[in-house]
Amino acid sequence: MVTQGERQDYKWRPNDYSSTTLARYDQEAEHWYRAFKNAERKNKPADHKGDLNTLGLLISLIISLITLIILLVVQLVKWLRS
Repeated sequence: MVTQGERQDYKWRPNDYSSTTLARYDQEAEHWYRAFKNAERKNKPADHKGDLNTLGLLISLIISLITLIILLVVQLVKWLRS
């Protein structure tokens, strides 16, 4: 089992409570927090709801324009026959 004294001998990870050590730990914690948030954002499933709404609006617009053109042609034919 590792004793507290042996833990203090690790040079790669200081265990004191100095302001520089705590600042480095804070900086490292911020780095890992940002890294995990970015990974979470990149791996989130895509939301297609907005795309489907836009596609539905475009299809509705096209159908409305075609209906309008057909009705105008029918009215023009009726006007020419009378």
